[in-house]
Amino acid sequence: MSAPSEVPNTQPSTPLSGLRVLDLCRVVSGPFGSLLLADLGAEVIRVESLPNGEPRGEIDPTRLSEDEAFNWGLSRNKHSVSLNLKTDEGRDLFHRLVAEADVVVDNFRPGVTKRLGIDRESLLPFNPSIITCSLTGFGGDGPWATMPAYDPIVQAMCGTMNYTRLNPDRPPVRWGIPIGDLFAGVFSAIGVTGAVIHRDRTGAGQHIDVSMLDVMLALNTYRVPQALTFGQEPLPSPFEGGQGTVPFGNFECSEGWVAICISQRMWPAAARIMERPDLLTDDRFSTGPARHAHREELVELLQGVFRTRTADWWQEHLMEAGVVCGKVTRVADVFKHPQVRARGMSVEVTDEFGRTATVAGDALKFSDSTTWRAPRQTGADTAMVLGSLLGLDAAELGRLASAGVIHCGDDRGAVPLVERWAPEAEVDVSRQVGRALEGTIVLEMNGDEPSKGFAAQLLADLGADVIRVERPFGQVMEPYPDVVREASFRAGLNRGKRSVVADLKTAEGRQFLLGLASRADVMLDNYRPGVLHRLGLDFESLQSKNDQLVQTSITGFGHTGPWSAFPAFDNAIQALGGGMSITVDHTSPDVPIRWGNPIGGLTGALFAALGTLGALRLRSLRGYGQRLDVSLLDAQVALLSYRAPQAVTVGKEFLPEPRRGGSGSLPFGVFRTADDRWFTICITQQFWARFCQAADHPEWIDDPRFATEPLRREHEEALYAAVEPSFLTRSAAEWEALFFSLKLPGAMVLSVNEAFSHPQAVARGMRIRISDPDVAAGIEVADAAVKFGAAPESAPVSAPIPGGDTALVAAEFGLDAPAVDVKAPSQRWNDAARESDATV
Repeated sequence: MSAPSEVPNTQPSTPLSGLRVLDLCRVVSGPFGSLLLADLGAEVIRVESLPNGEPRGEIDPTRLSEDEAFNWGLSRNKHSVSLNLKTDEGRDLFHRLVAEADVVVDNFRPGVTKRLGIDRESLLPFNPSIITCSLTGFGGDGPWATMPAYDPIVQAMCGTMNYTRLNPDRPPVRWGIPIGDLFAGVFSAIGVTGAVIHRDRTGAGQHIDVSMLDVMLALNTYRVPQALTFGQEPLPSPFEGGQGTVPFGNFECSEGWVAICISQRMWPAAARIMERPDLLTDDRFSTGPARHAHREELVELLQGVFRTRTADWWQEHLMEAGVVCGKVTRVADVFKHPQVRARGMSVEVTDEFGRTATVAGDALKFSDSTTWRAPRQTGADTAMVLGSLLGLDAAELGRLASAGVIHCGDDRGAVPLVERWAPEAEVDVSRQVGRALEGTIVLEMNGDEPSKGFAAQLLADLGADVIRVERPFGQVMEPYPDVVREASFRAGLNRGKRSVVADLKTAEGRQFLLGLASRADVMLDNYRPGVLHRLGLDFESLQSKNDQLVQTSITGFGHTGPWSAFPAFDNAIQALGGGMSITVDHTSPDVPIRWGNPIGGLTGALFAALGTLGALRLRSLRGYGQRLDVSLLDAQVALLSYRAPQAVTVGKEFLPEPRRGGSGSLPFGVFRTADDRWFTICITQQFWARFCQAADHPEWIDDPRFATEPLRREHEEALYAAVEPSFLTRSAAEWEALFFSLKLPGAMVLSVNEAFSHPQAVARGMRIRISDPDVAAGIEVADAAVKFGAAPESAPVSAPIPGGDTALVAAEFGLDAPAVDVKAPSQRWNDAARESDATV
């Protein structure tokens, strides 16, 4: 260890201050995860291969290429070291760097690090406390572990693509942004930050295993109980929200498209803006249940209404009236949005050659964007890093470069390494097995919205004691449309939590919450700005009771900026965040489609969990808590990472390309099979010959129209005219067996039931059963997606009965328990539904 283990004199300003990460990752998933670690304050050193081919010529100071722009979006604020890990000396240098680091992350296929001699077991002799994280397509074990994985493959296998369609007869649709890659990157950052907290406490490192498929399965949340326990396989529902909200969905306007989500509370204002007061008195549409029952009639009516004005007009007037509405926005235009600019999510960085590009900002606001650095050229920091950490002089660096062991790039603009340090912690063998947040108390304010409910569940998976603070019976505004959906939301978003009831409209309820908050570590809420202040429960009031408290507030647009007071729901965030504009059915390329799961809320949940972990680590360094302002729109914009500089700076127009991969590879996308199912493929040049053999068309291999990717793009229409009929010769299962045997990237589009019955999901333990007061056999849910080496074996913990833990928690906190009418969840739903009907 080359640096002191005590906190330096200057107070840490970022959660991962003093932490050094060696980043072996390539392409999107791993680099995005390490980018988030850099935003949290870690010093990230990219360990790259030696450049191939001829030395690069002079940099053009006037422009970025498209490939360079891709790198700017994922590698800002990182150093670059170029090593040949296939040589003995290259491995030796890497091992010596590991001794000076805290974390090593990679996204190689299973087995690659072992073959290179840089797997965890090989690294431990050099640093017994090292944290390692491997991010792969299917995880480190299971029958599919070594299969090639691309984002559309895991989207197809997770169950969600199956119900992301315009209707059941149309092709399934992948989300246009590679969420399999990006979400896995966020989960890897969550895993590493959790492991750092665990290491700080115990002195022990551990391994973190992140699978893209596990991540995508976990995002199904409430859909899993619906399908596996209650037999309600999700169907395409482009005009219905997850909780049954109608009207909902995307509507074409006279110019552009808008995404809406109109609850009962918003319905009168919406009818006024639409100049249709008759909708409030029409028995088919006057109430939420009535609109749900007559949704097809309402959708047809509203399609005519929305075509009368532009998307901009609808967005302006509906949002001003408090009705959720978001314009379907192109990627480049996202960065012109006033809220995006006001929140610092559009950032310009400049490199040592004078080139400037726009990149996506830090959704968690821990970093200072005025200090951000552009990505480094390959190997630009090799000499500086090896000299600073390993003491290599110029002569030795020259010898290693001549021997092909290292590459020393243009070092202009180099920034010295910072001092590495960590809180002092003796290795406590008795505590090495454990979870990061053991002993941490989290208060989750009322509601089942995925943005908050899933964030709290992620913290519970990390060992936190999560206590839901529910509204009392009678304050449930809009019950779910049926008891099955209530049970599915409750089980799918709340396993491992406890539940109390507090009426925040009363002084007694507020005092009870203040009593809980005085001993809690975290409070999660998703109230609109100003609500907690009016209740006297804002951060300043809570901090006066407990200066250790971390308050994470999750809202649609954040607490600052011109849109901060506007309401938001998932589909509007999907529309405003750019992804919806490039998500289409290839047979209807002009119709934007929302992803079947609430990606807006889920993305916000992931960033909220990561930010909360970061704030807890920072609290341990400087001694007090803080408030986090997490915006769902900020989180969506962060997912644009590499697309931001390509769209804004280079001027690349991102159009829907459902039949092309991100790099332009094809054939690509979904194909109907002999049994009227769908099969997804991602054929890059390395797989072309094997694919042609599998399709029983070896003549395609050298066909002058198809032999290379550029030729296939040039003759795309002819290619698909040939490929589409070939898939009708076998069933989807037969295609998958054939692709599996040849290690080709392809998979069946699965239902949720099939996804959680897949041998890889079973092998990875992604399907678990929890007990439930209303379902004697229990309810099946998705398990945690991140596998920690130090995590103890434990039985699944059920979701709580609303208010069922009030007396016990009050006693634990030394508080008087408020009177609570505890009911079985099904009875609570039935009573709420009756009261709702009675008030209509």
